Amino acid sequence: IALVANQVFGGRPQDRAHAIAVYRDNVEAVLNTVPAERLLVHKLGDGWAPLCSHLGVPVPEESYPARNTTQEFRSALGIVQ
Repeated sequence: IALVANQVFGGRPQDRAHAIAVYRDNVEAVLNTVPAERLLVHKLGDGWAPLCSHLGVPVPEESYPARNTTQEFRSALGIVQ
């Protein structure tokens, strides 16, 4: 977590505006770099189907995992709301 806080967010993960700007810049860089036919923009709520389809593998029988909630992530980074 410290690595993410320091290297990705420049030691400023608590600075909401900065963190959002870093996130958006990263998303834009990925969208501009990865060819559309190779890119899957996956929202966690979408579950297994689009991910497995993109990878060409069968959908697992098990439920899609639900880990690292927003609150858990914020807590790990020491962000208090």
